[in-house]
Amino acid sequence: MGAGAVSMRCMKHSDGADDGGGKKRQGAARGLHSSVHEVFRDDAIWVLDKPAGVLTHPNQPAKKASNTLLKGEFDYSDECYRLNMPGVPERVWLVHRLDLDTSGLIICAFDPEAAAILKQALHEREVEKTYKALLLSAPQPPIGCWRDGLGRVARGSRVEVRVRSGRKVNAETSYELERTFAGTGISLVRLMPHTGRTHQLRVQAACHGVPVAGDQRYGDFEANRFLAEKIGLKRMFLHAWGLAFRHPLTGHRLNFTRDFSSRLTLPLERLERLQTRIPRRKPKEDDGRSHRRWRKKEKEQPRSRGSRRGKGRTQGRKKKKKRK
Repeated sequence: MGAGAVSMRCMKHSDGADDGGGKKRQGAARGLHSSVHEVFRDDAIWVLDKPAGVLTHPNQPAKKASNTLLKGEFDYSDECYRLNMPGVPERVWLVHRLDLDTSGLIICAFDPEAAAILKQALHEREVEKTYKALLLSAPQPPIGCWRDGLGRVARGSRVEVRVRSGRKVNAETSYELERTFAGTGISLVRLMPHTGRTHQLRVQAACHGVPVAGDQRYGDFEANRFLAEKIGLKRMFLHAWGLAFRHPLTGHRLNFTRDFSSRLTLPLERLERLQTRIPRRKPKEDDGRSHRRWRKKEKEQPRSRGSRRGKGRTQGRKKKKKRK
């Protein structure tokens, strides 16, 4: 497809359950999850607004699930959805992903060439992504950049991401304080990731002492419970608010923003009136640094049986030599 063949049109929708004032979805929109909305679509790319609770793609090894971004099977080798319905593109490629509990803007592509170009642009940091997050305290200084080495750590039956000391920096996020809520200690912050590691924003925020409000994996459970009771925050407050990039086929500069849904705006309004300091749990020794504890335990563990047997045999031989 040549650049001249691309026809661009902006698709604006309300936050209602169906598009176009209750009319049935038409064309490619029929392939969307019922609560996902189009923000922009042309012949090459598709910008969508994903709510929290919708999977970007099915969890492996399943190829299909009822709560995924699109209604179709997912091809993990090609990183695309295969849709089997009339009037809908046969394949839709994912350009990047959002966590299950994260809402906001996500890019897809109808054209494999467009998908490849956009993925390369992401790799070269040419796609600007802006998230808005409610953090349990204000980052210091108010404008800065987090640079950390992230790694996976086994926690029982599941694997989590942690900041690993001594590891090469592989996660970089700029941040900017937008506002603070007097009396609560809470802040609204813009996060601009320059890399795309799994759970990057949530892990870095927690490691730097400013967990994302409502984060049930890396956050502060006591504070989350308090916020659910006082302001009705029942989900993680992390929203992919803005995207800026060049169209992969035309080169035109595209900018998109998507405001909060009512599930986030209502808690924010209640937060304005809240004058109570948010209760915080006392940080544990291994918060964001569990590998240090693991390393310490590893050093303190006794040697294996084989090593003890080997040591015993060596000592025995030494004793025999002495008797001779």
